[in-house]
Amino acid sequence: MTGQNLTGIIIGCIIAAIGVAGIVMSHEPSTSPTPEPTRSYTLSVSVNPSGAGWVSPSAGEYESGAQVTLTASPATGYTFDHWSSDASSTSPTTVITMYSDMSTIANFKAIPTAPGVLFSDDFTNEAGVWDTYSAEYGSVFYKDGWLHLINNHPAQFATGTYAHQYFTDFILEVETKLVAGTDNNWHIVVCRYQDSSTSYYFGTSADGYYFISKFVNGNVMNLASITYSSYINQGVGAVNLIHIECIGSNLSLSVNGHLLKQVTDTTITGGDIVLVAEAFAGTYTEVTFDNIVVSRP
Repeated sequence: MTGQNLTGIIIGCIIAAIGVAGIVMSHEPSTSPTPEPTRSYTLSVSVNPSGAGWVSPSAGEYESGAQVTLTASPATGYTFDHWSSDASSTSPTTVITMYSDMSTIANFKAIPTAPGVLFSDDFTNEAGVWDTYSAEYGSVFYKDGWLHLINNHPAQFATGTYAHQYFTDFILEVETKLVAGTDNNWHIVVCRYQDSSTSYYFGTSADGYYFISKFVNGNVMNLASITYSSYINQGVGAVNLIHIECIGSNLSLSVNGHLLKQVTDTTITGGDIVLVAEAFAGTYTEVTFDNIVVSRP
């Protein structure tokens, strides 16, 4: 066999081998890769000290990459301080991204109070119990040691913020002031708030009016009809000291040391406190609150 013929045979064998391999490969079954299952991780939440408050949600299983919003709420006599462990923030609301098993601790601190005081706030701590937000119809924010509530007109809702506390019988005092906007408004303290349809409303306005009403199952009933009083300081910048008593069935509203109205009602026995601003005429109203103190009767 000549060298030329030998080379041709070798090349022919290589080509034949490639052809056979190609045929074999073309008949192999095609398969799709099996997707790996999504990992899930455990979120653990605790409260320090025990019983000082609660966190929502309290714990759970979440997929990898999920963002979990945690909100801490203090029990009576405490205020939220900070998050620790896998979260680090002084805001009562924080977001955790689940990339492994995570744990966080909501730390609260006791509110120093004088004897007989159930709750107090001078609104200097912006990480306090009150909800702050900005929405289309209004906003709540801290500024210069006052808690500001803006309500735009027209608005579907009044602007309110919660104390996240629970009181039964108490005496409440708080300072309120119109900062800007219309004086045809309401500065409202909602007491024994149970839900959006059950509570007592104590209202004063920057143009000299007041009322007391109750909501039960969404139905409103006037306990003290809208009435004018010269004891209410009027206009932008005028400060009024609101004094409310809820003791058993006895409910009363005083302003600047003068009793405006006392009524009786046995419907609602306990609940939260809500501060509210509401505008009627004009473009908006901006109301502030300061130095709230809730004490035993």
